[in-house]
Amino acid sequence: MTMSARSDAKPTILMVDDNPVNLEELAFLLNDAGFDVLRAETGETALELAKSRQPDLVLLDVLMPGVDGFTTCATLKSHPATREIPVLFMTALADTANKVQGFHVGAVDYITKPFQYEEVIARVQTHLTLQKLKSELQEKEQRLSRIFENAMDAILALDQDGRITMFNAAAEQMFLRKAADTIGRAVDRFLSPELYKTVTNFRAGVPAKQAIWISEGMTARRGDDSEFPIEATISRVESSGQQLYILILRDINERKAREQAEAECHTLRGINSYLQEEVLASRDGEELIGNSAGLRQAMALVKQVAATDATVLITGETGTGKELIARAIHNLSGRKDKTLVKLNCATIPENLAESELFGHEKGAFTGAINRKLGRFELANGGTLFLDEIGELPLEMQAKLLRVLQEGEYERVGGTQTLKCDVRVIAATHRDLAQFSQEGRFRADLYYRMNVFPIHLPPLRERKEDIPHLVRHFINKYAAKFGKKITTIPERLMSDMQSYIWPGNIRELQHIIERAVILTNGSQLANVECVHATASAGAQAAGPILTLDEAERQHILKALEATSWRIAGNQGAAKILGVPSTTLRSRMERLGISKPV
Repeated sequence: MTMSARSDAKPTILMVDDNPVNLEELAFLLNDAGFDVLRAETGETALELAKSRQPDLVLLDVLMPGVDGFTTCATLKSHPATREIPVLFMTALADTANKVQGFHVGAVDYITKPFQYEEVIARVQTHLTLQKLKSELQEKEQRLSRIFENAMDAILALDQDGRITMFNAAAEQMFLRKAADTIGRAVDRFLSPELYKTVTNFRAGVPAKQAIWISEGMTARRGDDSEFPIEATISRVESSGQQLYILILRDINERKAREQAEAECHTLRGINSYLQEEVLASRDGEELIGNSAGLRQAMALVKQVAATDATVLITGETGTGKELIARAIHNLSGRKDKTLVKLNCATIPENLAESELFGHEKGAFTGAINRKLGRFELANGGTLFLDEIGELPLEMQAKLLRVLQEGEYERVGGTQTLKCDVRVIAATHRDLAQFSQEGRFRADLYYRMNVFPIHLPPLRERKEDIPHLVRHFINKYAAKFGKKITTIPERLMSDMQSYIWPGNIRELQHIIERAVILTNGSQLANVECVHATASAGAQAAGPILTLDEAERQHILKALEATSWRIAGNQGAAKILGVPSTTLRSRMERLGISKPV
């Protein structure tokens, strides 16, 4: 049994010592610290208990009659059922050779006799934490591995030197080579010269894009040296500080021969997108930070509703972390092993909304050269997160209501009615109740979506969380940029706590990122924009603006500060903490245009 499988129970420690006095003393310490304790006075008894009770950690004496500690540890590590249990030796031996032998047979640490209470508890808690993190990481890696292995397209992960680090089952079938024979080899063996040149240029930063599409006209090479036409995508993914490249290839000949079968799998671009999201989620996922009353209340509601299939409506201003709440609900639900599919309703053109939600058949409209699966079909068995649901066109709201009520829909251009089993979570920064009264949002859909509302308070109402968030983002970006930051100017922290944060946590995150980049020593650099806006906000005494007008003025201020540059690292979208497409959409809605 893994630690994650019984995370709600007290950790169990197996103590093994032929001295009853030592056992009694140590059991008292561990019980007092909140651990369950098993005792054994011989190696033989310890092996039986470890196999039958599966403790979380073993404290093992070295010198015992019969089976000694070294032999006991080696036996534990030789059996699959007990191999992963961390073993700490308890010893009075000062001989380095004996300690080295302990590590050689599989121990992870040792505790010196006579026991020091603080040392025992600290080492035990450290290794229990490490084991829990290891177990969680293994589970995430297994999920990601299943995605790679079940994909219909060949997927290769390359390191910075162009060596293959991952080679899925579809790649084995395509290239007629086993993964074991390809991992660690240069990728040029499997690519034509022209395709290899394209991949090499991309790794060198040409073009400087996150991903590129390699259309028809290039070829790859199988293990038997036969070439075949391909189409592909290659994208950059940062993992644990290392740059990786995900190359996804499709055999064009095979695609043309099985177009109907392809209706049951993602399109190439869809697979690429979701693989990147899963890599980033498993390696570098954000988390909800803080302990304010508003956040605690929201998380209590998350825990209550997660185990159900109820529709959830998450409300709150832009940048408050609504997507993190949606992910938390999914990860705590019975659907956590299935896909969490996301769709931002504010970023899709109105004429493509139906296709994005429900998919389309080949030839349904100009440009529909293949059948495409919609988000409901991709999320079948899992969860669909509809962000900015208030921006969904009225015509689409009626079709969405039908899916929520009846669990069925048709692809665009199709006649077959499809069933789906999808849990829907929606989010909005709009007042949907007001929208429904004004006729801008269907009242029946609002009532159907508002089964279980969760509200996320804005950052200005979570002042006590700001220091925790600041330190979290400092640690994150200091690690990313290779800096060591230990102090924060009191003035800067005070300004951050008095600032109204119209962009909420997302705005705070990007300000901290900019401050870390500007930091040269161990103290976080001052960010003048925070001082200016904080003091301006404190001095403001004008009339209260509507949300739209406040948003309009804030966007204009950011645009003026960037000379009306929208995209890029120095653009207004970066400062406001939103994608450039979202900013352009809001500018259009609010009637903002660059002065002539």
